Amino acid sequence: MANLRTAYPRVRMGLTLCTILSVSVAWPLPAQDAITSSHYVRTGDGTRLAVDVHLPADRSPDQRHPALLEITRYWRSAVNPATGQVARALNRLDRFLLENDYAVIKVDVRGSGASFGTRPVEYGPQEVRDGYDVVEWVVSQAWSSGAVGAYGTSYTGTTAELLAGVKHPALRAVIPGWSDFDIYVSPVRPYGMLASSFISEWSRFVGWLDDNNTAALGASVSPVDEDTDGVLLAAALAEHAANPDVFRGVLDAEFRDDVIAGGFTYDSSTSMHWKEAIEASAVPMLVFASWLDAGTADGALLRFQHYSNPQKLVILASNHGGGFHASPFTVGSAPKPPTPSVRQQFEMRVAFLDHYLKGEDTGVEDWPAIRYFNMGSESLEQTDTWPPRGTVRYNLYLHDNGALRSTPPTASSGADEYTIDYTVSTGTRNRWMTQMGNPVLNMHDRGAMDDKMLVYDTPPMEQDLQIVGTPVVSLHVDSDHGDGALLVYLEDVDENGVSRYLTEGGLRVIHRRVSGNPHFDQTAPHHSFAAGDAAPMVPGEVAEITFQLWPTSVVILRGHRLRLAIAGADADTFDRIPATGTPTISVHRTATHASHLDLPVVPRNPGGSSR
Repeated sequence: MANLRTAYPRVRMGLTLCTILSVSVAWPLPAQDAITSSHYVRTGDGTRLAVDVHLPADRSPDQRHPALLEITRYWRSAVNPATGQVARALNRLDRFLLENDYAVIKVDVRGSGASFGTRPVEYGPQEVRDGYDVVEWVVSQAWSSGAVGAYGTSYTGTTAELLAGVKHPALRAVIPGWSDFDIYVSPVRPYGMLASSFISEWSRFVGWLDDNNTAALGASVSPVDEDTDGVLLAAALAEHAANPDVFRGVLDAEFRDDVIAGGFTYDSSTSMHWKEAIEASAVPMLVFASWLDAGTADGALLRFQHYSNPQKLVILASNHGGGFHASPFTVGSAPKPPTPSVRQQFEMRVAFLDHYLKGEDTGVEDWPAIRYFNMGSESLEQTDTWPPRGTVRYNLYLHDNGALRSTPPTASSGADEYTIDYTVSTGTRNRWMTQMGNPVLNMHDRGAMDDKMLVYDTPPMEQDLQIVGTPVVSLHVDSDHGDGALLVYLEDVDENGVSRYLTEGGLRVIHRRVSGNPHFDQTAPHHSFAAGDAAPMVPGEVAEITFQLWPTSVVILRGHRLRLAIAGADADTFDRIPATGTPTISVHRTATHASHLDLPVVPRNPGGSSR
């Protein structure tokens, strides 16, 4: 991190890890261990994209290399404005790839960095189609073996997946890491609510990048080699001035079918928009995600279940990018190394790429389809199917006195009243703000927040309860306001009463209508978030509100309790809903209004692990 501070001294450290270099453990260092050149590549419509080519320093003159593209929103490389020294954006992963005889290609997407053009929306269709022209240029180079892959984390993880949608025959494999599968539900408007803390910060930062704001960044984007006098860079930056303000666009686009900018809706920027083309490419994928990073694990599992591409998944309990562990059973207020380690994550990537781009037998075909971290046991597990074999659904019902039991309620009346407390928070190092590169911290003791929420506990477990998959909650609620939010947290409570955050879910109540997913069949309840489906609550009228929590894998150990905590706000993450007024809700728990939690449970084998 010290090197990041040196390269970008005016940028807050929370911004840098994922957003400048889009790799969790990333330091912008000079490329002295690579042969580096930069170029303009013209797309089909004549737009010039800035491209850096890094070749292994010890290559022989006639050696040909498979090429790995990282297509970025965050500058392919930068210059120290005080010294003029170029700091190529090579990080530890890039260097590891170079050491394994790959060419590393960094591309400024259209309308960013030193590339020309404008960008009406993130991941726009033209931005994706530009990838075909870049691949075409790469395979025409004398150093190219003709095999191409793509990789990345966060934005660049998403562009790696979307590159498959252009169906270039040279593309052999992609590695989407912690990517945006559906930007409406993660990370922009989770639950139909605006994640303003994250998106406002991200928007401000990419605005600085688009403006080449050296005062804010302490750095300047690198011109390409041919632009010796900076004239071309100045012309490119002038075109970026037409880029819309990201935060303003999503603030005004409240519903999923609203236009963000330039005629584009949220669906224009999703993987599902390219699903048919991605599947037609048949490009294999190695996907990294985390149970505790926004909705990245949910997107990875939806892709695995509904896309026909060959896929291997690695789901960690980590921050965004996999640089830090995040399981609240071992992580408190200070970060710890992840499992698998960063080095092991690098080695997985190279083994996968060597198989598909070099034709080597690295054992990839024998890998399990999914490797995932199980919290509580703090172990790595594996499965070839999702849900894992043997999964059953197990209901826990809300009862009086804050009880959560396996038997349905039989009473004809009964409800718990709760006035929304707008000071409830998951803090500033949660699953949403890790999208800015922060570690996930302070999820290990939720007692102070539990006191502000409506909570329901099981009795102490008589045997281990293994949860693997996507929990669903159905709450029968009435409210004295037409709008509001329901946020639900799943927690582990140990023998000492310490509660640990496991996962969460939520819904802005006007979006409670359940509808089919237009892109594929899914078992979890789906909400369209469309303007036409929104409906206010009717005061005094009980409504069933059903929604999924983010998937997880955790064992609730014998003697521990499972807690369901209900709130109506996350003060450090989401905008207040409603903007004025304080709703009081009643959560019903009767025979006819049986509020309950639906858990995916897998039997544990005698050794203690799930399979």
